[in-house]
Amino acid sequence: MIITIPSSDDCRYEFEVDQQLQRALAALRAASIRTLGGDRFMDGTPFIVLARDSDGPAALEALEQLGIRALELKPLSDPDGRKPSRSVMTSR
Repeated sequence: MIITIPSSDDCRYEFEVDQQLQRALAALRAASIRTLGGDRFMDGTPFIVLARDSDGPAALEALEQLGIRALELKPLSDPDGRKPSRSVMTSR
């Protein structure tokens, strides 16, 4: 599961976003929630990859207790692990 941390207005600079990401990773470690790491998307939005999807609710709650607003990023695959098919419109 991927959790995103939308930047607030007070995180205008790259180092502030990185600080917020480090704070979130430390909170998850303290809550014994394993992660595979974290980084920033191209638009600067920080994200964290959880080791187990089942830790998602506990991770969101741990971050909320610290005042860090976090959102679950929905995967592009269905529960069976397949990517959704794209329907292609053809003109006739």
